[in-house]
Formats: sequence, C-alpha cells, structure tokens
Amino acid sequence: MTLPLSNIRPDDPGYELVRKRVLELTGIDLNCYKRPQMLRRLDAILSRCHAPNLQALAAELKPGSEVLKEFMERFTINVSECFRDRPRFEQLQREIIPALARRNPALRLWSAGCSYGAEPYSLAIILKEAGLSQARILATDIDPKILEAAKAGESFTANDLRNLSKDVAARYFTPIAGGRFRAADALRPFITFRQQNLLGKPPAEQFDIVLCRNVTIYFTEESKDAVTQHLTSTLRPGGILFIGETETIHRPNRFGLALKSTSFYERAA
Repeated sequence: MTLPLSNIRPDDPGYELVRKRVLELTGIDLNCYKRPQMLRRLDAILSRCHAPNLQALAAELKPGSEVLKEFMERFTINVSECFRDRPRFEQLQREIIPALARRNPALRLWSAGCSYGAEPYSLAIILKEAGLSQARILATDIDPKILEAAKAGESFTANDLRNLSKDVAARYFTPIAGGRFRAADALRPFITFRQQNLLGKPPAEQFDIVLCRNVTIYFTEESKDAVTQHLTSTLRPGGILFIGETETIHRPNRFGLALKSTSFYERAA
C-alpha cells in the first residue's frame, strides 16, 4: 500500500521551528525520524488542530497545551494487543523464559515502548502462569498520557484479548463500562511504569529480556542503530532482545548480538 504524500514541503521553514519547539518541550528530536513519515504526521496534526501552517503550530506548542497533547497522541503510534504476534509470544512463553528462569528465577524484563500496556500485561500473565513471583517488568513509554492509561490497566478491548484463550482472558481481565476490560490486580505487582525516551540515556538496570517491538520503524537508520546500542547495553550476557516480526537488525554482531530465531537476538555471553 502506498502512503499518501504530505501537503507540507520537505523544505518548509516552519519544520525547523516545530522541531526546535518539540525538542525543547519533550526531548524528542524529529530529525531522528524519517522525514516523509514525519511530514505526514504533522499534516494530520495541522488538520486536527486547525493550524494554517507549521509556523502557527510551533507558536501553539506550549507546556500543557492541547496542541502539545494532540502532537504527542499523533506522534506516538499506540497500536498493540495482548500477545501480539502470537507465535513469537508462545515461543517466549514456552522456550525462552523457562530457559532463562532456570538460570535465574528473579528475571528482569524491559518492555520498551509499552503503549497502553498490552505488552507488559502480557508478560505479567506469562510470569504469573509460570509461578515466577520474583520476576519483574519495567514498562516504559515516551508519552506520559499513554503511560497513565497503562498504569490504570483499563484500556483493553475485546480485540486486545483475541489472542488469549477464554480461560486466560477470564482469569486476568474483568469487563468494565464502555466495552472495556480491566487487567487483574494480580498482574500489577510485576510491573513498574516509567517515562523513557529510547534515544536518551538507557535505564541503569540490567535485564534478561528486552522487548522493543515495532517502535523504531519510522526512525532513521542512524537512530535505529543508536536505540539498538542502548537496548543491548542493558542486556545481561546471554540475554534476549525481542523485536517486531517485520523488523531486522542488520549485522547484529556490531552490537554483540546473534540471531537466535525470528525476532529474537541473543547477547554474547
């Protein structure tokens, strides 16, 4: 499918004004993202905010403003579901987590770009079902608003639960108003939520498994490499980096990684 072109010219002088303002307010550098995709997103934001041009948009980007909130919502892509890419999650549950837990049952996992929480709550289900009560998950996202939704654990729809068996869905999710589902309290002790810019300084913790799936698809190649380096630096020797099914790390040995199987890379011991 061919994506529509943006109405914004690549050399629009307002782009640099928006970039500087966004960097100042959020720490996000738009130059780390592919320009065509970023222009399409800005086009949508202009329409949504009824701004005539990028210069006007930049002037409206202020701390706590509705325009800034709209930018963050449109900038981040919060598409997810529980056990997204089910075969890979089943491999994680059946093979990878048990193997790592035999070495250290107090596993540490990082869900990078956790969105509204489908991924970390999926991980918590796996840990709970495996009886790994000492294991813990760090769930991070750049958008503070979506992090609040993830903490609440009440943003799940029937579509989010479609990869779960009826028994598992009933055990860990309760129907609430508006056709939504609430994650069970039993899952919450496993997860800590924190704001994190993947292009900034990585967490100080060391992890057995890092998940960063479908987050960097719009990044430039240089930015992807920087993120991969950050992610790998937090992995313990023998730890696993889990990426999206359509993603690939070119020459993973540059980062001390080796392809284990589709979507899974292992850090050298």
